[in-house]
Amino acid sequence: METKALIPGGVYYLGKQYDLQIVVKPDMKKPSVQVNEHLLTISCADEQQADLNKVLKSFYTKAARKLIADRLQYYQPQLRLKYRAFAIESSASRWGSCNFEKKLTFNWRLMMLPPFVIDYVVVHELCHLQHMNHDRSFWRLVGKIYPDYKKAMDALGAKKKRDL
Repeated sequence: METKALIPGGVYYLGKQYDLQIVVKPDMKKPSVQVNEHLLTISCADEQQADLNKVLKSFYTKAARKLIADRLQYYQPQLRLKYRAFAIESSASRWGSCNFEKKLTFNWRLMMLPPFVIDYVVVHELCHLQHMNHDRSFWRLVGKIYPDYKKAMDALGAKKKRDL
């Protein structure tokens, strides 16, 4: 027998707030997540055993891997810079990072934010392939590729850092 529970305004996905619906289907093998216009639904075998945070993190991580790959493919040719690899990880303090080995890392929590903010973080990290600091040249490059970066930074609550 299928049972349902609804949590109004329970989660964010791509900057939009969704009601969270939990559907218990005893015959399910593994949890699944589906998104429609106003509802994010988690279907699972047993409400007591389903770790909703783990299911949501897995959903966001998979969605981030796909979306960020698409956005990297879109912005990388504009910069003519190559990254070696990218990963989706957890971080308590960063939305993204770039290291000297040209590996880009993005936080799965980006999937809760609006797409224009995700684009800014992607451009920001790609620009670090050329400028590994936040000097004027870095910000000029960010602004050239993504002119509305200040609006995205405001949405993140970020302050512009400049190494003078």
